[in-house]
This record gives sequence, C-alpha cells and structure tokens, in this order.
Amino acid sequence: MTSAQPIHSVRLRPPFFQRLSQSGEQASLLRYLDPDFVNRFQQDVSKQRFAQTQFADWIKEETHSQFDSKPVLRLPTHRAFHLVCCEVVCERFGRPALDPARITSAGFVIRRQRQGQEQAWVLEEGEALGWQDASNELRDPDLDRRLCPNGLLHPRTNQAAYSGEQTHPLHVLNTVDDNGKCHTLLFGYVPLGGFYYERQAAKLFAAGDRQEIENFAASSLPWPFGYREGKQLSFLQHHALPVHDGVPSKAMFELLRLLVNRYHLGEAGSAQHSRQNASLNADLEALCSSLWFYDDRRLPANLRNGLFNEHSRELVKGYRQFHLTHYLQQCFAQQEHNPLVQWIIQQEQAADKVGGLDNLPTLAALPNSNGNGSLTFSLRIVASDAEDIRHQLGQRFREQTLAQAKEIPLPKFGQGQQDVYQIVPFVRSKNDQGKEQIQWADEYSRSMEFRVAAPFDPEASRPSLIPMPSLRDLKRGLAKGASVLTPGDTFDLINGLNLKKGASEDVIGDGPKLGIQWICSFSLPVITLVAMILLMIMISLLNIVFFWLPWVRICLPFPKIEK
Repeated sequence: MTSAQPIHSVRLRPPFFQRLSQSGEQASLLRYLDPDFVNRFQQDVSKQRFAQTQFADWIKEETHSQFDSKPVLRLPTHRAFHLVCCEVVCERFGRPALDPARITSAGFVIRRQRQGQEQAWVLEEGEALGWQDASNELRDPDLDRRLCPNGLLHPRTNQAAYSGEQTHPLHVLNTVDDNGKCHTLLFGYVPLGGFYYERQAAKLFAAGDRQEIENFAASSLPWPFGYREGKQLSFLQHHALPVHDGVPSKAMFELLRLLVNRYHLGEAGSAQHSRQNASLNADLEALCSSLWFYDDRRLPANLRNGLFNEHSRELVKGYRQFHLTHYLQQCFAQQEHNPLVQWIIQQEQAADKVGGLDNLPTLAALPNSNGNGSLTFSLRIVASDAEDIRHQLGQRFREQTLAQAKEIPLPKFGQGQQDVYQIVPFVRSKNDQGKEQIQWADEYSRSMEFRVAAPFDPEASRPSLIPMPSLRDLKRGLAKGASVLTPGDTFDLINGLNLKKGASEDVIGDGPKLGIQWICSFSLPVITLVAMILLMIMISLLNIVFFWLPWVRICLPFPKIEK
C-alpha cells in the first residue's frame, strides 16, 4: 500500500454544448422554471437545444445585483431550479470521454469567495458548522476515503487530508454530439437552501455593534439602576429608599417592570417557567434575595430617618420582613392573576393618560403578594446594591442575547456585498490499476461566480396567480373549507363576540364543559374574500403614510383564461 499507483489522467471541462454556444468556458449553470427540470435537461441534451442562444439569456435576466453584474440565482420558493453541468475526459490525445464504468462517484462543493479568501461549508458529524476558511489544496471531503491523487488512502489520523465540507451529488449522463463524438456529462441540482446554528454566538456580532447594544440596554433604566442620564451620578439618600411605605419610586417601577416583563424573575417553580430561564435568572435572583423590605413603623426614629449604609443595615436586621425575590415569587405563585403584573398595567395606563411616566405625580402602592390590599413596607438599598444590580442586569442581558442567538437559524447563503459563491466539481474514478483516485476541477472548469437571491427579493419573485371567488360563490354550498378544532372555552369566547362590547368579561366562559369541543368549518371563498378586503384596507391606510400604492399594486385588464 506504500507504492505509488500510476495515475489515469482525468480532467473536468466545461460541457461541449457550452463551448459550442460560446457562452463561456466554465462549468455550465442552467436555470429551469418548472419542477420537472431533470427530464427537461436530459431532453435538451439529447436534442441539442443548448446550441440556441436563449439558454444563456437567463444570465442576462438575473444580473440585477446592487453590487455588481454577477448573476443572482433564484430560490426554489421563486419556482426556479438550477443545475450545474460539466464534462469529464481522459487527458490524452483527442481528449476522449472518460468511460462511465470507471466513475465511482462525482459531486461538487459550493465555495464562498469573501474578501479574497475562499470559504467552505463545513460539517461535523452531520451538523453544519457554517462557512470556514478553506485550505489552498483541494482535499477529499469524505473522511472514509481521504484519497491521494494516486489512489492511496491517507491514514484516518491524518485529518489534514480531510476537508469535511458538504458535498452534493453529480449524476452521469452519456450523450453524442452532432459529429458523433461521445461525451460523459456530470450534472446535478444546485441546492440554494440550508441553515446552521452558531454555537459560538459571540462571533455573530461585531465588537462595536455588541458594545452599542449593551450601552443601549444600560441606558434603558434611570439612575441608580441604569445610565439613562448618560453619566454616573452620585448615590443620594433618597436613592437608598426605592420603596417607601409600599410606594415605589419611578426608577424602582421601571426596574420592577423590567424584572417581571422581560426576565420573569421569581417565576422559577411555576409550570410555565422554562428550565433555561431559571438558570439564567439564578444570579439575579440571588442578588434580589439580599434586598429586604423593612417595617419602617417599628424602626427607631434615628434609623428610620438616618442615612442607610452598611453599618446601619446591620442594626435593622431585626426589622426585616421578606426579600425582593420572595415577594416576586409569591406574586408569580398567583398564576394568571399575578397582582404585580396587574399593578404594572394600571400604572402604565395612568401614565399614558397624563402623557408619560415623568408627568405622573406619584405611583400607587405596591400590592401585597396575595393580591389583598397594598404593601406597607419599605425597601432599602445601599450604593453597592445599586452597583450590583447594574452589573447583574448587564450580565443577564448579555446571557439572554447570546442564548437567543444560539437558537436563531442562520441562512447558508447571505446577500451581502461580500457574499459571492462558486461551484467546484470533482470526480472519483478508477485508474488503470483499479484504484480509486480523485480529480477536482481547475480554475477554468469551475462555475461562474454568482450571488443568491433573498426569499423576498422583488427582482427574483415570479407572479403567483390566486383566483378570487365570484360574489355568486359566497352563498353556494356548505361551509366545508378550513376546519378549526376549538376548545369549549375558546368557542364560548368566539361565539359570544359582540361588535359593540368586544371580548368583555360577560362573554368569556368558565372553560370547557364536560370535555366538549367544537369543529368550526369556514367557507374558503369567504375566507379568501375577507383576506383580500383586509389586505386592501391595510394597504390604503399605510399608503397615507408611505405613499407606496404605485409600488405594491398594479392592476391590468386581463382576458378570461379558458384553459
């Protein structure tokens, strides 16, 4: 196995029909606009249709990129399908077609050309790792082959001989040209979809952008819980009492709203709380467990009116009632009747009536955690507590951002200025000694560079014909279109809707009755017409702001289609 095997010289070339049509000297990219594109391609090859110029005209149609003149390939959602095709020959006099019996497999990879560096779409144990810098030498993508050019296998321990990039199959097609010469073509479908999850989420954000969003998050709260004022202020005596006899300061209201609405702090233990959210909230809940409510009515006058600091905190330990985390947990224990959530909504409504929170004279007292009455205790903090809150909120925001980024599917093909792609075919064939060898396309046999259209690219979209029902169809037949399985309580709500009252309390039922549920069927013509009417209403309303009607709707007279 250590002796070298003679190489059967093989070369990948552009397909013969592309050279005849003088449309380029690279691997051919073909576009079809119907799903039966494989049969269409085989018929086009057998009937020599590629000699006609219209097969290269699609490239001119797709040169609508805002960055350059490279063609923009459409997606299957645009009802467009692309094939890549090349030819494999023996590198000797006359360049005869390679015997298909020698071919063991063939395929291609898609490379991204970005900032002068070629990148490969890499897989690891079937999971996509995304675009990574490709080696200058073309390695075998298959770990089980790891072929040398002479047909020998590299050792499995030699990972340098394995690229790990995703491959797509090429199929063999034998054909004969007008002169009777045989050709061995390789063709395959070009998949323009795919996504991956970035496990190192910090790579998703540029350093400047990440710092900007963290600064924005820090400025979302006023001092002493944030930096809305734009600079660090002094910690004053009134800052040490964010809740006085149950009445919170406006800064404390915004902190509570953030803890409850965004992070659901204190919800751990309820059925609706996710395990991941509980883990991310652990440090923040531990911090809030050190912030205590005190009974000011029992405090001595010198402690009640004096400056609250680390020394005086030790003196008032005996007057503690419960900590902030306990209060939040007890509120969330009330399930859907969380008194703190209802209180926050009431304060927001009151602030809206007077033109904002700053114009609200004072806030209402916090509710008791059981929902009965108002809180009468005071929350006291020191400067170090406020600093810890700012730090933990920033850390919690970063963890939440990174955790969500890890769950966002990132598309394989981007549409930025640097997102340019190229197809590189390869073929594995047996040499004269029966050993498998691999041959990659050289720079002249790769495909042309191209871009990929976005799903909602207006230049790539094709017309979709949706027939609207006639008004005569609205009352014909039964409502046997879309059917919705509806629980009993939801059915009571929908069935009792009133145009004047809406979904008022007397409309909402008490829940499912004896396990009964309903199947509600709707007429498809009515659903289609209602959707069209609502669409036109929204377009007309937004046109008042954007003046976009000439760009979003074009109506042309059209003859009735009989077939």
